[in-house]
Amino acid sequence: MELIYRVKKPETIQRFMHENNIPSKIIELEDNHYRIYVNGKIKTKKSTVKKGEKIHFFITDEPKDKRIKPEEFDLSVIYEDSYLMIVNKPKNMQMMISKANPTGTLANAIYYHYEKNDINSGIHYVTKLDKEASGLVVIAKHKFIRYLFSDKFDNSLTYYIKAILNGVLDIKESSIPLPIARLEGSILREISEQGEECLTNYRVLNEFNDKFSLVEAWIKNKKAHQLRVHFAYFYAPVVGDKYYGKDETDSDLLLYCYKLDFIHPITEEKIKFELIEPEDFKEFLER
Repeated sequence: MELIYRVKKPETIQRFMHENNIPSKIIELEDNHYRIYVNGKIKTKKSTVKKGEKIHFFITDEPKDKRIKPEEFDLSVIYEDSYLMIVNKPKNMQMMISKANPTGTLANAIYYHYEKNDINSGIHYVTKLDKEASGLVVIAKHKFIRYLFSDKFDNSLTYYIKAILNGVLDIKESSIPLPIARLEGSILREISEQGEECLTNYRVLNEFNDKFSLVEAWIKNKKAHQLRVHFAYFYAPVVGDKYYGKDETDSDLLLYCYKLDFIHPITEEKIKFELIEPEDFKEFLER
């Protein structure tokens, strides 16, 4: 993979690497020299660069995970560049393979996309969705790109989710700061003081017959089942939630990530995408 940065001020390459969190160990070597180029010429870390120049760092490609088999699927790619991609995950699809689900996952579909387009990259999920949920997912193509999205940095990534709740919330716009822990021996989660800190911001967009609510939530660093647990705690589980609600609608889970925005960690471009409502979501609202 080739990292290309535009220089903002005169400085040494070593200083530039420090400011941009680029470790030397990930850069490829060529004749015992780091593969760092400016204006087509190889440079050392002690070399200086000028404002407006571009630095090219060649970093080592990651080996493919042999456990993940490419599987043909009509993958909906919303955005893609050399560093990351954004896809629209279908509902009822696992994110990653497991012993119980070695095929039919988003990872299998991504590897097929990589194979078809001769992309030599790994899969590092920046954002995740529950199996039953659908919508936008960000995938980093290298662990270094994923690292730049980690909690160590004040990254701008926020994702927005719409859900239909089986209930009405007393407070129409607020934040839910309750920690969540995994139940021992189960995939389920619960509110617990021993859990991981997480925050769900939400606002009610509409209410129907004093029974259902359409809500928008926006979060960073989502935990598994976070919105489902938080809303169920206030007696308004997501419609179609078979884990945390007593649902009588016979519906799939009506929750999807419809919008993302963030600053690209390499190009510093503003990235923003928004989806239209899925058909089952619209049909339920019409009913």
